[in-house]
Amino acid sequence: MSTLSATPRIAVLTGAAGGLGQAFAHRLAATGHRLVLTDRSPCDALVMELRALGASAETLSCDLGDTAAVQGFAAEVLARHGRVDVLVNNAAFMPMAPLPQIDATLWRQIMTVNIDAPFLLAQAFSAGMAERGWGRIVNLASSTVWGPPPGMSAYATSKMGVIGLTRALASELGAHGITVNAISPGLTRHPGSAAHLPQQAFDGVRARQFIPRTEEPEDLTGALAFLVSDDARFVTGQVMNVDGGGFGF
Repeated sequence: MSTLSATPRIAVLTGAAGGLGQAFAHRLAATGHRLVLTDRSPCDALVMELRALGASAETLSCDLGDTAAVQGFAAEVLARHGRVDVLVNNAAFMPMAPLPQIDATLWRQIMTVNIDAPFLLAQAFSAGMAERGWGRIVNLASSTVWGPPPGMSAYATSKMGVIGLTRALASELGAHGITVNAISPGLTRHPGSAAHLPQQAFDGVRARQFIPRTEEPEDLTGALAFLVSDDARFVTGQVMNVDGGGFGF
């Protein structure tokens, strides 16, 4: 494992049990970060895998749909480690439902996981980042904001909110040495997406990309590694489209 400094940076990664989360965890570990992984699903196997590679990793369970649990998780991380240097808000709740079927409860669940949790975690960890004059926050947006398919109105709205949150936090925190950016993936094949989406969905997205193959989690890890590095010290408030040219603005 390569190291970043004499004191490895501590990175919190949400949604670590999923396909993107596992790929992100491996890349952050490879660049020497000490990892705190969280998800509603167990991350123990991933932690053991990373430790076998020589990485420092631990897991703390958290239901991001419960704001009190999110705040408790943040407090526990700070109690254990004293600081967080990198926050990757990767977790997302993505149910597909036509407009008439989205009631207030489902809408609130989507917004709580996709908007409230990233805000609360950024709020909790950015104070210490500001005191130290260095921090990286990376949020996961989505290509659905540029071309939302039917059944994704709530999810696409939440991800456009992530972009607004990214810009607002970048403005507020930039003077304190903290950068805040977003990665916007296209439709990415991993066990979760493959199990819930038909092959036609992947074929349709691939057909409109400049790079004519289906995106994989590893296609996103380089963007993350850059955005959390010292090389990205003057990049903030940006949305990096990593989607094979599907939606480029």
